[in-house]
Amino acid sequence: MADGLLLTGKERARSFWLKFAAGTGPSLVLAAVAAAFGTEAVAVTIAAFAVLLGFVIATTARKPRGALKGGIALLIVLLVFQIVVAWFVSHPIQKG
Repeated sequence: MADGLLLTGKERARSFWLKFAAGTGPSLVLAAVAAAFGTEAVAVTIAAFAVLLGFVIATTARKPRGALKGGIALLIVLLVFQIVVAWFVSHPIQKG
């Protein structure tokens, strides 16, 4: 694929949705796993961030492979964020 100037509207839409799926797919799998473990609020939060940031990934990535790399990076960031938040909630810095 070159710069995309000669693509038809249908081809551009197909490319966008491929990149969107590749960017949000890994994080939506994480949301499904969170929902399976019974943490619905966490699953909804992860899914919301995955969709919002998936649009950013889909519009900035040039190829679906790049979008997949961005999606995996987003998965890691969301997982680490949830671990840090869970640690702060269960282990307060100052116990009163």
